[in-house]
Amino acid sequence: MPTEGVAECLGGEVHLAYARRPASGVVTVAAGFSPDAARARAEARAAAMDLLYRIPDGEAEPCAGDDGRQLCLADFMPEPPPDNRSRVAGTGLLSRERYLLPAEVVWMGERDCRVEPTVVGVVDDPADGVSGGIADLLAHDVFTRWWASPRMPLLRVSEHLGRLIPAGAAEAASALGLWVPAFVLPGPDFQIAVVGVSGDGTTIATAAARSMEEAVSRAFLRAMAARAQPWDTLPVADSLRRITVWHREADYLAYLERSAVDADPSALDGPDTPDGALGWIDIACRRFGHEPVVVGLGEPGTPVKVVCPGAACYRTVPPGTTLPCPVP
Repeated sequence: MPTEGVAECLGGEVHLAYARRPASGVVTVAAGFSPDAARARAEARAAAMDLLYRIPDGEAEPCAGDDGRQLCLADFMPEPPPDNRSRVAGTGLLSRERYLLPAEVVWMGERDCRVEPTVVGVVDDPADGVSGGIADLLAHDVFTRWWASPRMPLLRVSEHLGRLIPAGAAEAASALGLWVPAFVLPGPDFQIAVVGVSGDGTTIATAAARSMEEAVSRAFLRAMAARAQPWDTLPVADSLRRITVWHREADYLAYLERSAVDADPSALDGPDTPDGALGWIDIACRRFGHEPVVVGLGEPGTPVKVVCPGAACYRTVPPGTTLPCPVP
């Protein structure tokens, strides 16, 4: 049976929800500005992760009768390791075509393979569903590429945090000695926020949304949840990445600050969705050159993860740079 709990933090301005699936050992923590929002997100994430952990391992062939377009690891990453022959079925979100995906880019948990498991694209927000998974893919792809080659400056919005998240949460964080550096990478159809929560260690998170306010709020809540997530519940590669960020917070924050310019305050009041803006599926297709594919597991095929060839979210090992990208 699932177990869960909710706790207040930042003086009750933010709520942290805990959900666990004892059978698989999945533990998730989510944050929200209300207890109901935090609980719903934690429960949805735990349910999705539980199913992803249960995908069979080994050298199984595709199930008899499965047909569809086969994708391999080479479609998802450069210089891939040999494919495990396990396949997971998915559905193209634009064409509705059936795909057979390499299990390595779908499953979670410690596996006997060289592909790092990723939580990017997990469908964990009941309010956004599959669109939220696509937005997650876009946020991680853009930020991962920017981190490797920061050719455009971030917009620094830290001084305007009280306008972008509930003012009470911003004030409570400051009163408790937490620093919340916030930055935005603007785009024509959506905004990507990069938010850290610093104080006795740092966590950094990203999020994509139509408006700057929504993107910053989501990234802030993810960073808060990451602070409360027990490291021993994470895949080894993700845990090592967080330890690096935690202990080298000054280097990470300096890297972000060096790459940022102050945002024009008028940019904070831009429209949520520009006229003629593309939908999330179309944005992903245009950016990645391939339609996103949704994986449905359980009954009746509940969407649990979105994957997409071309997204910079799939890799064999953690980056070997001095400062590895802080988001998995």
